[in-house]
Amino acid sequence: MEKKLLFLSNGRYDLYKVFEEGFKKYSGCEVTTVLYKNYKYKNTWEKVQNFLFKIFLNKNLKKIKASEQNLYGLEDHYDYLVMISAELVLPQHIKKLTQKANHSVAYYWDSFDHIPAAHTIQYFDEAFTFEPKDAKDYNINLITNFYFHEKRVTDYDYDLFFLASYDSRYPLIAIIATALEAQNQKVVIKQYAETLPDVTDAPKSVEFIDKHISFNETKELMRKSRIILDIHKDIQRGLSFRVYEAMGLGKKLITTNPDIKDYDFYNPNNIFIWTPETKSIPADFLNTPYEELPEHIYKKYSQENWVKTLLNIKD
Repeated sequence: MEKKLLFLSNGRYDLYKVFEEGFKKYSGCEVTTVLYKNYKYKNTWEKVQNFLFKIFLNKNLKKIKASEQNLYGLEDHYDYLVMISAELVLPQHIKKLTQKANHSVAYYWDSFDHIPAAHTIQYFDEAFTFEPKDAKDYNINLITNFYFHEKRVTDYDYDLFFLASYDSRYPLIAIIATALEAQNQKVVIKQYAETLPDVTDAPKSVEFIDKHISFNETKELMRKSRIILDIHKDIQRGLSFRVYEAMGLGKKLITTNPDIKDYDFYNPNNIFIWTPETKSIPADFLNTPYEELPEHIYKKYSQENWVKTLLNIKD
């Protein structure tokens, strides 16, 4: 009988689809996916009732009902439960979910400094994080991100691509974009914000957008670039998906995360670390081809290996 896997996640940027596809492809399980839901008031009375509960009982009925919805329509038994962003589900509902599975796993794709979620660790059989500091501080499993695109191209439309939310990283992004433009590199940088920022001196290569780019479109934009840019957040030390996507697509990487030197795939011919002292990218880095990694290292960071490690599946 085919094993069953219950996968719960938020739907942010459609990234859950990457995990869902990986579980379907590499776990050998029938996968049921549940995206966390928002609760909409049915009438004015529910809104008033929630207000009163928050004031007098310190309870948020809307949050309780939203969390409870994640249990609707599920079967009684699964072989695996995997939850991402478990902090979006109330503890009493996490307990009910874990009781439905032989083995429960939490994966934290944000650092706890960014998204407080450490309180949910206790409800799972195993917990994994990509953030080294969190793994050490909370005694949970460290697992890197992975690549999931492997279809390579040799004809490029531009030299460098970067897509991210508009936030405190922008000034550094502008500096890097300006430096690369001065080196005659064709750069495509898209910055997302719900409300377009009032920036009048942005580099020519930076475009501000107020609509999300689909996952498939982002994939194609990355594929058409020769180099991927990675600007890590100050509270983050673990390596982002961009690092591994560059690896999977055989592209060079410019990153601001100095910790990348500690990884076995680090190769200065493929990876340039931008520091506060950097003024430009060395011509040797820009003009030399990507150097392929040893096969065992390349496979180590594949989505297949990630899924099997998370679920403790032996070949």
